[in-house]
Amino acid sequence: MAHLLDMIPTNFFSVLASPNRKTYIDCIFIIYHASDSIEDAFQGEREFIIQKLVDYFDEVQDDLILEDIDDEPARTSRQKAVSVINTLKLYGWIGEEELGNYKTSLNLFDYSIHLIDVLERIKNNQQTEYTGEIFTVYSLLSSFNEDEGFGVLEQAHQKTNDILRKLKALKANIYRYYYDITRQKAEQNLQHLLEKLLIEYKQNFFDSAYYNLKTTDSLSRYKRAILSQVSRILNDEVIMETLTEHVMKIKHIEDFNEAYHMIENKLIYISESFTALEYLIQAIDRKNEQYISAAAAKIMFFTNQSDDIEGIFNRLFKIVLDQKGFDYASLFNLVQIRNIDTQSLYNQRRVRIDTNPEEILFDPDSITDEFRQEKIKMLLKNNIYGKKEIDIFVKDLLHDKPYIDACDNPLDTQEDYVRLILIFLYSKSTGMHYDIEMTKKICQKERITFQNFKIKGVKR
Repeated sequence: MAHLLDMIPTNFFSVLASPNRKTYIDCIFIIYHASDSIEDAFQGEREFIIQKLVDYFDEVQDDLILEDIDDEPARTSRQKAVSVINTLKLYGWIGEEELGNYKTSLNLFDYSIHLIDVLERIKNNQQTEYTGEIFTVYSLLSSFNEDEGFGVLEQAHQKTNDILRKLKALKANIYRYYYDITRQKAEQNLQHLLEKLLIEYKQNFFDSAYYNLKTTDSLSRYKRAILSQVSRILNDEVIMETLTEHVMKIKHIEDFNEAYHMIENKLIYISESFTALEYLIQAIDRKNEQYISAAAAKIMFFTNQSDDIEGIFNRLFKIVLDQKGFDYASLFNLVQIRNIDTQSLYNQRRVRIDTNPEEILFDPDSITDEFRQEKIKMLLKNNIYGKKEIDIFVKDLLHDKPYIDACDNPLDTQEDYVRLILIFLYSKSTGMHYDIEMTKKICQKERITFQNFKIKGVKR
């Protein structure tokens, strides 16, 4: 098998590492879209593409000077457009073909198209959608017949592989959001975190992927039927022999056993994949719970303005971080130390002496009920924001009502504010007895503005 770098030009990635890489990538996208039609099929007329690039440089209107391959500086928009085309031809992104009648076309190579497709999905932040993926495999195998069996089997095999890759990518995508809020050193605040969580993460994870995976395209709805159909085909010798004969004709395979194992391996792959999908989905659920828990912990940290130790440190950190050039020496006494020798940290062992604890005497009447209730409240504070507690809180909130609006939920205290956020976050978690439905209404409560949503009870 040829090496990857033997299949693409040597300096292919140079344009993406050059000082003018932003300009080059913009121009690559322009060429890609200018030739992306059924008639053109990524083969665009040279003058048409040059005019598209000229329009781009006229709109940008910067002082960028591109060096042509002949070391001639490109200053005008047309010179820049021609320079870009010459550079992309030199580095193997596009090719040129004479069409006759003094016309020339610019062609994108297959590897260029593949890479540009990936770059555009990254640029547009396109996320994988899961709509009917598992149902498609179920439909293919349900309509299986011997005459078209191999074609159906190949499609089911390919679709199964696509499902696995998409779910693996989904799990990796959750980690990216988790990494953003836990590891990145960039400045973060409550507004940034909520936008990241309630808008970007909700749209790219819940709406486009996770919701369909857990509802309409649920594995549990189709798994048994898929595995049963695969098992039936594998155990039917007549069907297997018929499929093998078809494969030998279509794939021009002379060895019966080789063709038979090809069919067998595809069926076993489908069976093992759908058996393992359950564990992959459970891993996605755990990763989602981990992300939600980390986000909820940060939200609670940002919103904690109480007079306990956590709240005091929270305000102290804000003061320190908001002041550039803060003198940390006024807070910490940092000195440089060194080990003088290998024995400098040695502590002599002492004989263990059992201690006799003394009885603590105190007057119960000296502790007031108010003080006792305050202590109990502090001890239970961290237990009111867990997933289980939020679920119980929502069930009490709904009581016998089919749903309530988030706008109708009181936001008088900090706990009310945090609970409302956590109700939204935990709504798609497994085992919850409620769900949410977004509405178009905008709620305004004091200084807080948010999009209203319905909190609906769900029977488990």
